[in-house]
Amino acid sequence: MKASKKLLTVIIALILISSMSVGCSQSKTSNASETNNTGYPKKPIEMTVGFAAGGQADIVTRIVAEAASKYLPNKESIVVSNKTGASGSIQLAELFQQNPDGYKLGSVTTGNLIIQPNMGNTPYKSNDFAPISLLNSAPNLLVVKSDAPWKTFDEWLDYVKKNPSKFTYGTAGTGDTKHVAMETLNVTYEVKTKHVGFDGSAESITALLGGHIMGAIVGVQEAKPHTDAGKMRVLANLGSSKTDVYKDAPFLKEKGYPGFDTWTGILAPKNTPKDIVQALDKAFEKALQQPEVLAQFKKIGTEPTYAGPEEFKKIIKASTKTSAEIMKKSGLSEKQ
Repeated sequence: MKASKKLLTVIIALILISSMSVGCSQSKTSNASETNNTGYPKKPIEMTVGFAAGGQADIVTRIVAEAASKYLPNKESIVVSNKTGASGSIQLAELFQQNPDGYKLGSVTTGNLIIQPNMGNTPYKSNDFAPISLLNSAPNLLVVKSDAPWKTFDEWLDYVKKNPSKFTYGTAGTGDTKHVAMETLNVTYEVKTKHVGFDGSAESITALLGGHIMGAIVGVQEAKPHTDAGKMRVLANLGSSKTDVYKDAPFLKEKGYPGFDTWTGILAPKNTPKDIVQALDKAFEKALQQPEVLAQFKKIGTEPTYAGPEEFKKIIKASTKTSAEIMKKSGLSEKQ
């Protein structure tokens, strides 16, 4: 664990040095004032996702970004790309250093914005960005292959109690919300399992279906195609709310478990001008209301959970506090 944290620190340090050398000729303040005008946007907007293609954050972001482009003042496109590594921290470490001109945005999750800073793994804190819009929130699920020997959560629980550290499970990365959700389950039920981190949920699902791991923690929209195809079984809902898609899955929050959701939202570098933030938020809000977006969300088993800049800021603050408390109890926090 110590070795991996040292490696992560070196990687992020190199990124910061590179980013700072590019932007040293201009201050963030001057760049912000230059772009604070009614002509925004004048060119395509770049948006990064910190996890691999095919995961919850990636799917939601691409659906909304395509629709939002139509509602920007000049109808400029939003180009989405994946910047993976260190459980999404590489992406946000780069965004942290970008000029606040509205042309560099980040699609983030609870994992890389909240959990990673609470673990002490990042040069940024959750309040080091300008919140724009919350897009979606969905519960995390404990899943196994459909041919796994456990047909119910109780059968699985009996197995892991009798076989400490034998059950291997995958997540979107070490320190991701899904990882924290499962480790908290371990503490709650006094069991031990073995975590395997990937660069995104899509990769963890591939590993599960390939028989390389025994289970995974995934979002509703990530699980649905595979449960529909009969390849995957949901053993429990680890979220803070029930979901109609898996309404029969045991809802562990009713049994004393805290409940963890993974949300996806859009951020900009800190000090991005308010008129730019408002223009972007308006475009995302309208996109989430469009029938084609609602239809695509329904198809993947979820629905929009919109919040504007101020409300999203409050959600980030509350999530940071709650996660820090839970991580301390589960032993995942740097400050124990």
